[in-house]
Amino acid sequence: MGLFDKKSCAFCGASVGLLGGLSGENLAGGAYMCGDCRKKCIPAGDLNFSAMTVDTAKTLIAVAEANKKKGASEFHATRQFSSGMYADMPALDVDEGHGWFMNAAKKDGWVYALDDIYTFCLDVTTAPLAEGENYSLNLHPYPQLPVCPSGQKVIDAKLKLWLLDNELGVDILEISLIPAFSPSEEHVQSAYACAQDFYSFMKSRRMAQKQRSGR
Repeated sequence: MGLFDKKSCAFCGASVGLLGGLSGENLAGGAYMCGDCRKKCIPAGDLNFSAMTVDTAKTLIAVAEANKKKGASEFHATRQFSSGMYADMPALDVDEGHGWFMNAAKKDGWVYALDDIYTFCLDVTTAPLAEGENYSLNLHPYPQLPVCPSGQKVIDAKLKLWLLDNELGVDILEISLIPAFSPSEEHVQSAYACAQDFYSFMKSRRMAQKQRSGR
């Protein structure tokens, strides 16, 4: 097949025109997957399409479709962790009944299990204060969270969740808790409160699990 030959997607049959490989993927064995069908696969960022068979890709699409369906029809948020001045930066939606959560910031519809979170942290980025700039952020109520060094200000704060092996193949989620531009001290304070709330929730959940298991 030449560079300028038309290709057909092995999944939806769509015809892809000139330089079709730029909008999709060539799979193992010469099969082709269009860009739209590629987006239907699980969201793992390290998928090696060139080594993937058609059957493997179909499995990934089936898992993704089932997960999306679960999110749309079975997920019922009982709790939300939010940051921002008026809770305008949602972080996580949690379905405590099923033990599931969604990345509320991204609103991508993927459902993860709370039990798949094996560790987490608040990751902050700081920058030097400008000359004459005041910064009176009080982080003392949050002893588990990072301290802002003297003469610095917090310019970014992300809740990072590391996940065990899961059906979606996602290793880590990073959720920003403050605006990307010119975050105020109030925004940072709210981000810390959100992270502390999540820390407390996970601690209580794990303690309850240990009690139920008798450990």
